[in-house]
Amino acid sequence: MKRTSGVVASALLSLAISGAASAQQAPAPAAPAAPAARPPQVSGQVGSGAPEDIFLVLSMTETKGVSMSKTEFRLAQGGYYRFNLVCPGSGPVNEASIEFHADGLLENSHLRLVSVSERSTGGPQGTNEINFHVQGEQIRFMECEGLPLNVRFSFYPIRKGTYPFTINNKTVQPAVETKGSFIVE
Repeated sequence: MKRTSGVVASALLSLAISGAASAQQAPAPAAPAAPAARPPQVSGQVGSGAPEDIFLVLSMTETKGVSMSKTEFRLAQGGYYRFNLVCPGSGPVNEASIEFHADGLLENSHLRLVSVSERSTGGPQGTNEINFHVQGEQIRFMECEGLPLNVRFSFYPIRKGTYPFTINNKTVQPAVETKGSFIVE
């Protein structure tokens, strides 16, 4: 028994010495690289870290129409996104509103967080916000009613497809509808 213990102890000591010797010969680790731009989201892989911000900025035209900054968003299935609906700074008053509908996308996504925030002077990102932590709930639409706020929701699209969205401008009669689409690849 003592002989077996001696052989095992010798083998372990040899491994420890050879490991220390090879560690001394290993090159020093490289300095950490500067943070790179966020890599593109990959379809079929669940996104991690902070969500990727995407923006739809709405503004009122002189004829009370609504213009959109984009009409198409390309997303990766399973990617993690924060959709920012930037309401017009002026236009809707009282019960007149501008509605954002994206039923198909909302029904085929895992929603994480919904928030309402005020705009900062530096751009569309809010400085103060109210967060609604969502688990298994459904949102039907979002509505801008006269306040220059942002409405945001974080989500993972879970099914591939093309999902239309509409902007209903109810500040004019009859209401005017504008369309766009989310393409989940």
